[in-house]
Amino acid sequence: MKLLLNVILVLVTFFSCYIENIYLSLLPPHPGDVIPFTIRAQGNFNFDQEKALGGKRKMALSQYVPLYTYVPDRRDEANERISSLIKKVSSLQQRKSSAWKELARYLQDEFGVEVHRRDAVKLLQYRKLESTLEGIMTVEESILRGKVAKDSEPFQGKNTIEVLYPEPTGIVVNSTNEVITLETAKLLLQEKVNQLFWQVDSDVLNLLLEISLTTLLPNLEYDHTENDKRIESIIQRYPLKVITFGPGDTLVPSRKILVEEDVLLLSAYQEEEKTNLYGDVAWILTAILLIVVFYNLLLSKILGSVWQKKPPNHLLLASLIITIFILKACLLLTPLPIVVVPFAFLPFLLILLQNERTSVAWTTVMGAMLVCLFAGRTLEILLFFIFGGLSAVLVTFKLRKRIHILLPSLVVGIINAAIIMAFTMHWESVVGFLMGWQKVGAGSLGEVLNTTSLTCMGWAFIGGIVAGPFAILVLPLLELSWHTASTFRLNKFADLQHPLLRDLLTKAPATYQHTMTVAYLAQSVGEAIGANTLLLRIGAYYHDIGKMVDPKLFTENQSDGENPHDDLGWQESANLIINHVKYGEKRAQEFGVPDIIVDFISQHHGTQLMEYFYNKAVENSQGIEFDEEDFRYPGPKPQSIEAAILMIVDAVEAASRSIKEPTREKIDNMIRLLIVKRIEDGQFDECHLSTHYLGKIVQTLVDSMEAALHSRVTYSWQNKEKK
Repeated sequence: MKLLLNVILVLVTFFSCYIENIYLSLLPPHPGDVIPFTIRAQGNFNFDQEKALGGKRKMALSQYVPLYTYVPDRRDEANERISSLIKKVSSLQQRKSSAWKELARYLQDEFGVEVHRRDAVKLLQYRKLESTLEGIMTVEESILRGKVAKDSEPFQGKNTIEVLYPEPTGIVVNSTNEVITLETAKLLLQEKVNQLFWQVDSDVLNLLLEISLTTLLPNLEYDHTENDKRIESIIQRYPLKVITFGPGDTLVPSRKILVEEDVLLLSAYQEEEKTNLYGDVAWILTAILLIVVFYNLLLSKILGSVWQKKPPNHLLLASLIITIFILKACLLLTPLPIVVVPFAFLPFLLILLQNERTSVAWTTVMGAMLVCLFAGRTLEILLFFIFGGLSAVLVTFKLRKRIHILLPSLVVGIINAAIIMAFTMHWESVVGFLMGWQKVGAGSLGEVLNTTSLTCMGWAFIGGIVAGPFAILVLPLLELSWHTASTFRLNKFADLQHPLLRDLLTKAPATYQHTMTVAYLAQSVGEAIGANTLLLRIGAYYHDIGKMVDPKLFTENQSDGENPHDDLGWQESANLIINHVKYGEKRAQEFGVPDIIVDFISQHHGTQLMEYFYNKAVENSQGIEFDEEDFRYPGPKPQSIEAAILMIVDAVEAASRSIKEPTREKIDNMIRLLIVKRIEDGQFDECHLSTHYLGKIVQTLVDSMEAALHSRVTYSWQNKEKK
């Protein structure tokens, strides 16, 4: 199991480092696709938009279709101006003197045409002015039936344009071949007029043609506002700057419908990742293996030989796997910054499960290293996770109720924010701020901490706040999967008013008293060697609840001197005594006692031999052979150091009742004899109980039993009773 968990841990971590790369390689994104999860930069990444988008931008601009507005009133405007000219000339023809001057001034003001005296006089004397102008306007109208634009620059090199006609026609796409420029239209007007009116005096015709050309205006107006918007949208879609992404920054958020820019960004990121892909994969895999191997060696070789109990390797490895899975899911499914990831839930979770800090601290450090490999491979991110996680270890004490997790979570949030402040603060500005504190202003404060820093601090604070409640949510998963119980669940059964303990007190008061004494002794021993004292105490409370079924079968409850075993066979008596373990397990399970506590019921006798009944059976066998296994408890043997302690303490407390005139030497000998017999019987073969611990256990029990059994001064009334 341990090897399997280590393999899973390595694979899950490695897969977490490259799941985005694998996805992008197998399913290259296209515009319009929905990205299933957030893609983040694993290191520093510069996206050169000019390099990636420059060609796309030029192509988009070249394919851009300009919009023109059709003006249908150009012919009417020209006709009105020419009609006004005809009326003016007619009125001036009635005057003899200075008429040419007024005509010249009129043409200059209305048409911008400068006329000399000779030409003005000819125009006044020309009798076919109206018919000639009407003919010229007919030619101009024929030209304006087409599409005339001011110049060709907006649609140069394009195949089509869009023309907005009055309602209900709307926008119509037209070929650029149908559009002529104003200059071309004027040349066309000159050519046709010269062909049609060749018989007219050239001076008059040229003047009339010059006047007519001023009335020829384009009927397609370039829509500057709308076209500027369209061009700006293209420029925004293909910007030309270098964007810098830091480790862990979001490239594309989850569930986003990809546009062309997103696809180009991801393609550029893939290209950069491929430049040293094999080298990165090699060192990432090596780092994961080294971390996992070192962690296992730390638990077994270093901490395992120094601690007072064996580290719960399976639970710790499972917690790391769950942490990596959950945190990677948070990064994939949300576009939030990395600092909001609730990494501190790992130490919270482990402390709630085993209430031991050394293993939790080391697991937190190793977990931070593994998470850093896929969250952002920088020293700042690593330190952020380590300090935030260790602060959770330091501030979590005596959590008896779930609501108590809120205060440590608040502290972790504050520490997270402080760490981010230290990393993002402009320290040069801090020095200047301190030097000139008399002139402090809002601008000075803004130089020390900008909006980005404050936002990042806020996210980090939220990440710390949610870590504790998140650990509470995940807690049942590990409780069910790894045969353990949290301190919250254990505290529920530590109450002496629990129905099982009240029944024990009522039905078997002597056993209840024995239980309380065993709990006191077990807790003393647990504190001496660093075992889980809460687990020990609760295990001691419930280890003999099976005696409630028939209390009189057990010596401590035979106060009236009657012994039911006097009327029973040795095998039957042994079975009845052994069955108190089975009855206890069944009773505990009916009341929902955690399995980790039920284990104390089944393991506190292990597979010991009931020597008294076995020896009696052998002595009175009368030729009948008895199998020793029939007189042994079903077990199993103690699987944890706590179960081994309970086995020793239970035997010591029971045997201490038979010591007459107890002395320290007698107590010491008794305890050592009980322990040696269990060692010889192999009862401690399956738990981490070394001779180093046994020495402390013996010393603690001798001190405790001597204090409990010490002799007192004999009072005078007691001497009279003896006489």
